[in-house]
Amino acid sequence: MSDKNILDQADIEKEIRKAISEGRPVNLGGKVLSFLFLQERTIEQSLDLRGVVILGSVTLEGSTIKGGLNLSQAIIRGSLYFGSGVLEGDLNLEGANVNGVVNLVGTKIEHSLNFRGLTVSGFLSLAKTEIRKDANLQNLKVNDAYHSGLIVKGDVYLREATVSGNFDIESSFLEGSLDMVGSYIGGNVNLRLIEIEEILILKEATIGGELNLEGAKYKEVIKK
Repeated sequence: MSDKNILDQADIEKEIRKAISEGRPVNLGGKVLSFLFLQERTIEQSLDLRGVVILGSVTLEGSTIKGGLNLSQAIIRGSLYFGSGVLEGDLNLEGANVNGVVNLVGTKIEHSLNFRGLTVSGFLSLAKTEIRKDANLQNLKVNDAYHSGLIVKGDVYLREATVSGNFDIESSFLEGSLDMVGSYIGGNVNLRLIEIEEILILKEATIGGELNLEGAKYKEVIKK
């Protein structure tokens, strides 16, 4: 692939300005980006990144996006950081592949989260995240990652998170643990057919609806 076909930060900023002037979503779908760095920014419209290939990491820490963020079918060669941010629309990573961790600690998502079919290398953190509607993580795959002799466990953290709707992680595979300590789920929790290589931790979790553990596999469960 020629370097001229890879968009850099200047190209991304140009598209953002053009989208603002035309009153439409930022559209980088299907493009190849060297990285995406929009830290502590306010983006006035949705970001459409469907099918994008990002050769580095995505950094959105502390940013406010006044719309949705669509990364469905994206390939991210690095990690995705969106901690302490605000997203006024949906977050969509359906079918995406992230070759690093996904960290959304403390982020507020005003609509739904769709991680159906997402693959992550390393941990996925939704700790202290607020999701106003449903969270769909069906068929999620979180693998251990290895860096310089160190192992980053394939854990999913939902510690002290709030999901106002349903939390669905059916038929997922976690090479580490699922940590739901102190979380609040307003609707149902679907763990049907999940495979957790380590520990399922439900300590101090509040579930407003039903908890479905049919066919779930784990080494140990901690409820109290």
